[in-house]
Amino acid sequence: MLRMVGRKKFLSQRFASGRFQFFNRSHPPDSLQDICTIRQYQVNNRNVFELSSKYAKASGRHILYFHGGAYISGFLSFHWKFLARLVEKTGCTITAPDYPLAPEYTYKESFAMAEWIYNKLLHTHAPSDLILMGDSAGGGFALALAQKIQSDSLPQPDQIILLSPWLDITLSNPQLKEFKGVEPFLGIEGLRTVGKLYAGDTPPDYYLLSPVYGSFEGLATISVFIGTNDILLADARKLKIQLDSLGIEYNFFEFEEMPHAWMFMNFPESKKALQQIIELTNRKLK
Repeated sequence: MLRMVGRKKFLSQRFASGRFQFFNRSHPPDSLQDICTIRQYQVNNRNVFELSSKYAKASGRHILYFHGGAYISGFLSFHWKFLARLVEKTGCTITAPDYPLAPEYTYKESFAMAEWIYNKLLHTHAPSDLILMGDSAGGGFALALAQKIQSDSLPQPDQIILLSPWLDITLSNPQLKEFKGVEPFLGIEGLRTVGKLYAGDTPPDYYLLSPVYGSFEGLATISVFIGTNDILLADARKLKIQLDSLGIEYNFFEFEEMPHAWMFMNFPESKKALQQIIELTNRKLK
């Protein structure tokens, strides 16, 4: 169905129309207030939302979550539903920044905001209570932020959880062609275009843009969720090979025949992935 409606042309259609935020849900829907306490503040004139449970016992765990959207699209409805479910099922608190996006901004403004928030969280939480998490572009962002934190000699979080992560905006992995025919969501050329906009004047293989080229030494435990019908599987497997070669422990959840970001859908596999994410969130590794 996704192929029939031309979902892979989404990015090129957004460029043609100039309407990059067409489907965005920039604020949590009112319905979330039934189960979540929502606090809003600003960093660098951008909104940051903090979600905590009204009913579940607070676990002390705090997730810094980066939404996907190929660095040009903000929160969507399914992001808010997913975050509310995590809060409800784990008692965690989630900080979700509306970080700067292309084409108006580059990664430099995005990281300035993310680093400020992470430093703020370090002043109020033990690093062992912190989790970096993100989906798609936000997954790449989360991993790159962990690498930047390590480079700056700041404490690592307890975990890094990556959901269908976009790890290489160069999209130069020759194995990408193996998944091009089965991927119903993502088109390579559209992704390359937005990747260049997000990079600005920085080479796209710079680790803050493409963390698969960065260092993994000293990072928190990485968990990857990826489907075999996701074009980004090629680079997720590349990350797995690199971690194996370095003898670094990690978790790798590969779901057969699942497309990009299937964990936000309503498949049986979506529910299984959500349960695994909940279990990871509840499990303190440090």
